Amino acid sequence: MTGGITAAADAMNVTQPAVSRLIRDLEIAVRIPLFERVGVRLVPTSEAAQLYREVERLYLGLDQIAQAADDIRLHKNTVIRVASVTSLVRPYLHQALRQSLGHRLDIPLVIDVENSRHIWNMVEQNRYDLGLVYGSPRMADKNAVLLHSSHAVAAMAKGHRLADRNVIVPADLLDERVLIPGRNSPLRLALDRAFSHEDHQPVSTMETSMLNCCHFAAAGMGVGIVDETSLNAAKADIVAIPFEPRIDVSYFAIRPAGAQRIAVLDELIGLVQSLMKQPRDL
Repeated sequence: MTGGITAAADAMNVTQPAVSRLIRDLEIAVRIPLFERVGVRLVPTSEAAQLYREVERLYLGLDQIAQAADDIRLHKNTVIRVASVTSLVRPYLHQALRQSLGHRLDIPLVIDVENSRHIWNMVEQNRYDLGLVYGSPRMADKNAVLLHSSHAVAAMAKGHRLADRNVIVPADLLDERVLIPGRNSPLRLALDRAFSHEDHQPVSTMETSMLNCCHFAAAGMGVGIVDETSLNAAKADIVAIPFEPRIDVSYFAIRPAGAQRIAVLDELIGLVQSLMKQPRDL
């Protein structure tokens, strides 16, 4: 590479005799003549040129290993798959992604919006790196991080006949259209149990997402039974009254079993937690 012993000694920060000794030791070790003296210069033999190409290839391979290690450590060029229930997409996940990964052009992202049961199943199959779901507190396991807990409320338009109540119970809603979450929702299961104690069921129901429950309630379509987190996400012009019996709803961040720690996902979870703890802005 340097074309001479003097330049090689300067490049390696050693003496010229040291370079000569290193060449001699290497020739003994590999049992190949590496240089021929032509006048005052040392010229590499054809065997030395071939050996150099092999050494260079190996060093390039080592460089690639080091680069791959850096990419793994920094999660470069690794597709991160995140799934979330609708209630957490805006503003929580949306804002947390902008803060944590908005500047990371080296991390491809897949963001899906699904129901909690589907997300739980897909995370168990290692199809998602992170899932944001809601459920009852007892659903938590060692791979789940509690994001926030809230309770069910009755959401209705301002001016509704029940809007001045301090609390809403199932009997108050029997003559109303009740806007309820889907059948796979833990809140829906608890709500069905609450109404099962009544002599008859509400005259009308509409089954939809909790965000839609909020918007339809604000439009006067009925009374929605939702949680406070969904209310905050919907930002609808609405009256929210505590519902009894109390139904607790907790949101979790879940990871596949045995998943390696990914720093950017840890940061993302922390940001979502922080955002969800902020006061409701209605």
